[in-house]
Amino acid sequence: MKKRQREVRLMRAGIQLAFFIAAPSLFSTAFAGIKSIFLAIAAGQPVEWNSFLTVTAVLLIFTCFFGRHFCGYACAFGSFGDAVYEGFSWIRMKCFHKKKKPALSEKMVHGLQKVKYIVLALILLSCLTGVYGKLTGTSPWDVFSMLTAGRLPNSKYLVGIVLLVLIIVGMCTQERFFCQFLCPMGAVFALMPILPGALFRRNREKCPPKYGLCKKDVRRIWISTATQADPANVFAATHVPQHAREKIFTLEQLRKNDL
Repeated sequence: MKKRQREVRLMRAGIQLAFFIAAPSLFSTAFAGIKSIFLAIAAGQPVEWNSFLTVTAVLLIFTCFFGRHFCGYACAFGSFGDAVYEGFSWIRMKCFHKKKKPALSEKMVHGLQKVKYIVLALILLSCLTGVYGKLTGTSPWDVFSMLTAGRLPNSKYLVGIVLLVLIIVGMCTQERFFCQFLCPMGAVFALMPILPGALFRRNREKCPPKYGLCKKDVRRIWISTATQADPANVFAATHVPQHAREKIFTLEQLRKNDL
């Protein structure tokens, strides 16, 4: 079992490294597409299709049908956070002999996961009000994109550099710190209705009322399975209530009995 887990982790790390080298700007490009829509609206201009929107559309469609694998495997910022966390954990274990990793309480994690929606709302609001153009140099992911492109940011990006350093500190202490709590693109993905083919098939099945499984519970269960079963997707914002988990197990058992 451990060997299999090690192989999966190495495979995932290899995919992350390949995307990090080949397409480090996917995150910034995708979010630029979202911002371009709101900037056009603020300027009273029609939204014109551009390369940013093409990347955004492809990622949104992919996420609708296959889940948030982009965040876990292809996002350079997420991959960088994984590397920072694993590296810091290794240093803690080898140098300070501390095997227990620092972790926030579950209640605090669920509370902090809502912050990314606030970040998304503030950015889009700044685009609509025309403030965004005055915030040049404050974006930590712009600084990150410059670094991955081999360019050093100048003094105009001082605020962005400071924010990036603070995010890196958070990455050291909490797995997927940025992805869980601050990523605006992650908020966009989380707000999307995820409707895979498997879910359509499950909804078409006849479920007797006595089983007590509603469509809302099915959706929550699928999102939990798609995002929490994979260690790459620990940033899922959807919380699945206990009663929903109990219902799916009860339904599966009843179906087996019927067969």
